[in-house]
Amino acid sequence: MEARLRDALAAVVLSTGAVAQVGFGDAAPPAAWRHWLQGEPAAMAGEGMAPCTVLAFYTRPGLAAQFASDGDYLASLQRRFADRGLAVVAVVKAPDARNLANWPGCRVAADDEAELTNAWLGAADGPWHVIVLDKRGKVVLLGCPEAGLVDAIEATLRGEDVIAPTARAFAIRTNLQASFDDAVAADTVRALEDVLVTVPRDGLSFGLLYTAQATKRNDAGEASKVLQRASKALAGEARPLAAFADLAMRGDPGREGLATTLVPLLEAAAKEARHDVTVQLAYLRALVQAGLGREVGRHAIAVRKLVVTSASSCLDFATLLTQDKDAPVHRDLATMALDQAATLGALPRLLTAARYGVAVRCAEDTAAARKLLDAYLEDAAAITINNDCWYIMTELPTMGRYDAFAAGLAERMLEQRDSMDSYEFDTAALAMFLAGRVDEAVALQETAIEKGGKGNPEYTERLQRYRARMAPAPR
Repeated sequence: MEARLRDALAAVVLSTGAVAQVGFGDAAPPAAWRHWLQGEPAAMAGEGMAPCTVLAFYTRPGLAAQFASDGDYLASLQRRFADRGLAVVAVVKAPDARNLANWPGCRVAADDEAELTNAWLGAADGPWHVIVLDKRGKVVLLGCPEAGLVDAIEATLRGEDVIAPTARAFAIRTNLQASFDDAVAADTVRALEDVLVTVPRDGLSFGLLYTAQATKRNDAGEASKVLQRASKALAGEARPLAAFADLAMRGDPGREGLATTLVPLLEAAAKEARHDVTVQLAYLRALVQAGLGREVGRHAIAVRKLVVTSASSCLDFATLLTQDKDAPVHRDLATMALDQAATLGALPRLLTAARYGVAVRCAEDTAAARKLLDAYLEDAAAITINNDCWYIMTELPTMGRYDAFAAGLAERMLEQRDSMDSYEFDTAALAMFLAGRVDEAVALQETAIEKGGKGNPEYTERLQRYRARMAPAPR
């Protein structure tokens, strides 16, 4: 397994150049920076280079909405390291630069034809939009604000050569994001601990590590230790903290003490990063999971206009509201957000999953929910239902967001209980567990083991996880 992991990591490193025009250690491409909307022009090569330069690109359709959101954290880094020579440069299409006030002290370049973006990132969309350069003009980081950016900045400003370790951290993180469900627990933990040696304020890697300990290893003690480490390491780092908290709470909902520990930390981050959708939604998630109903309502109203700039934030906002203990009071807000998500081109599959959650939890309309499910499953084979249910629960982008829909899919599978295989019972058990129906989850997981899962360590580990959440028997 370790050999396979090393091969996968090497493949990720080798492929970065194929996806992005620049890779780790590359020099800046010969692209002309002609039009500046804010601040003095920044040099990308030669003696005029800053000791450290951060480039953040927002010209791609999926990233344009993040321009306003990312400004709070990246501008805070500019303030923090300005006297040491940091230069933060945002690249945006001029018509989308309506929120320059969110980027105080930073430089903003116009790239209306995506000439700069294509020269630096390549023509294909990739999973990152931030690049860090050292004073030689060499690329020392590819990534995003929440994953090791502040660590790369500090190391670069100290004059350290961090290209090799940051490339390895990037490879591990990227590989695990794509294959987290299939990754082996022990290998995953070792790899992420390796990452956090290099980038100790990597919120995404902390979130993956917490989720691995809490779910793959089912080790509440080790998960708690990760929570405490992350809370200390990420205090004052609004975006990395939010990325950690969001993934931890989505991956391990209902864990005692998780949300209540995160609420005060995220409250402070939300005050610091008022325009950051990722931070604001992470705080909302913590309020929901902590059961703070009144605060949930207040914060939902406060951020409703902030979330409607992208389909993904609309979906996240709506699905969060369906998880509140007082979900019916949020029906109008959730419906508004989903209507906007549809307007912004949300994926039909995810839009249906979110509307199902609103029907079940907010509207309490079982007929409407059944109609949505019937339309979704029309012509779907049983194996497709099982796969849809499993992946919507376990793939990182959807994990913890559409559990009501997953439960609906599982219930439909269970209508043919006599013909179900062990893996389908395993899927249904996880869906019931995430829906809070723990006794059913235990019974279904026991059936999965009896019907062919004996000797499968993953089945046994999940059964132990479900049993650990069972209410004690009455005396």
